Amino acid sequence: MRKLYSVLTLWCVLLLAPGIYEAFGNITLNGTLAAVWIVGYLAQFGVFMWIMNLVGDQKVLWWFVASMLPWIVDWTVPSSRWLLLLWAAVAIAVATWIGRVTSRAQALQQRGIRATGTVLEVLKPWMNVVINNVYIRRRLRLRIQRQDGAPPYEGIFKGLYMLGEIPSVGDRLTLRVDPANPQHFDYDKDSSSAAAATASHSSAHSFDSGSSVEASDTRPANLVHELARLADLRDRGALTDSEFAAAKKKLLR
Repeated sequence: MRKLYSVLTLWCVLLLAPGIYEAFGNITLNGTLAAVWIVGYLAQFGVFMWIMNLVGDQKVLWWFVASMLPWIVDWTVPSSRWLLLLWAAVAIAVATWIGRVTSRAQALQQRGIRATGTVLEVLKPWMNVVINNVYIRRRLRLRIQRQDGAPPYEGIFKGLYMLGEIPSVGDRLTLRVDPANPQHFDYDKDSSSAAAATASHSSAHSFDSGSSVEASDTRPANLVHELARLADLRDRGALTDSEFAAAKKKLLR
């Protein structure tokens, strides 16, 4: 976290530096000022991308602020120096928000109670949002069973999934639950990483032992199952026709 806080501080400085130059320097609209604007924007955005790589979990509003706030600072501060204080407060508030969300997520992974979430329903969104034609946001209604023996309960989980990999009713997710707030939970990243490593090792072992023919024999059955699952999601309204077509194309490719 210390590294993240240092980078967040650097981001705030780079974001506000052109505004400080405008507020206290001898400003003339020339090539030098334009260079300050461009270099400042690229520098802060590069640092912000570094921050996003550190935090893992991301929010659209963070990207919006990193994209728009530098231009707002550049164009409004010359009219009033007091606006620099306002935008500095906004930048510090967003940096603090990023730090707190990341700290909370790390604490959940370290001290959260392991649990299993069974998908009861894939909630139909008000508006389908597909990111880069690959990812889609979905809300899942889960039945959560904690490993500490607490009674099962229901919760809503918001996730970003690849098209064709949206969980179906009955699927199980490995989770970490905040003992102080049962409605705060997330994927158990340790379990997910271990499962991925085990699957990768098993695949490599099967290939080395000459069982590639068997793997190719099971691929058509898996493909039919996945296509049927996509069709079911479309029929239930969980996927639009365009989302179904994109996911089907990806599976066939």
